[in-house]
Amino acid sequence: MKWLLGYLAGLCVLTLIVCEAIALPTFSKAFYSHEFDKYGVPETISVEKNELMRVTSEMLDYMRGRRGDLNVPSVVAGQEREFFNQREKDHMVDVYKLFEIGFRVRNIAFWSLLFLILLMVFLKIRVSFILARCCREIVAGFLILSAILAGIIAIDFDRAFTVFHLIFFSNDLWQLNPATDLLVNIVPIGFFTDIAIFIGALFLVFSAVIIIIATVCIRKMSAVERYPDAAVSRRRRLK
Repeated sequence: MKWLLGYLAGLCVLTLIVCEAIALPTFSKAFYSHEFDKYGVPETISVEKNELMRVTSEMLDYMRGRRGDLNVPSVVAGQEREFFNQREKDHMVDVYKLFEIGFRVRNIAFWSLLFLILLMVFLKIRVSFILARCCREIVAGFLILSAILAGIIAIDFDRAFTVFHLIFFSNDLWQLNPATDLLVNIVPIGFFTDIAIFIGALFLVFSAVIIIIATVCIRKMSAVERYPDAAVSRRRRLK
């Protein structure tokens, strides 16, 4: 029972760090600004950088569910127009739904983790030890699988990009035309390569932190179990 609860809690921790690794760069305006400069996006679509950042801010708010539509008036090549055409708006509806699911999964994982910890406390289970062991095993195992997947993706990122969209989107709205659709120009394939690397690096850092903290906790608690008298004496000296 205690290990089942521990592994479920570990899965919640893994879900949280995956969601955060994805969300941080996805909703970072600084990241978009850097990528726009890197790929010369303002020059490509003939939009001022400040105007492009304003549009991007509106788009990110839409993806977060903070606004109900993507009707964003803008100035492109000196002409006033809607920045996003209907096909782009329809595709972004699908993107919004995908992130909505992600936010729900993150929230469920957070509250489930809290519930599991309280349940283990109620059942007088050694929460720190069980949680540390299970989190370390689950995160380390997923890290290995992620490394294998990253290697496969790196071999042919374009193919992986296509497969991703075929899995998560039920239509072909994501197949945009650079000649008519601005969305595909502000987030070119290089953008997705960079954000994938960023997400992978964040996940690696988060995983390393979890594994290190868990390992330290396990060693300390194991030492206390092996030498209980020494631990008691130490506590007395500190008093």
